[in-house]
Amino acid sequence: MTCTCTGTVDAMLAERNTRLTLPIMLGEDQTPRLMIVTEQIEKGRGKKKAVGMSATFCPFCGAAYVRENTDQVPA
Repeated sequence: MTCTCTGTVDAMLAERNTRLTLPIMLGEDQTPRLMIVTEQIEKGRGKKKAVGMSATFCPFCGAAYVRENTDQVPA
């Protein structure tokens, strides 16, 4: 991450016994990013399942998340 927003927001959320989640990303780009939680609206057989989303920019300041290993060429 290029900014320190997650640490700042975690400090503010701590008084409410809450913190942000940074999941481990598997695949080519393993840069930790904030995951946007989603939920399935309609449940039942044949309904599409909810998908998780990860931010490519900091939702707090707008800074782009960059790859930790810049030697790799994006696919």
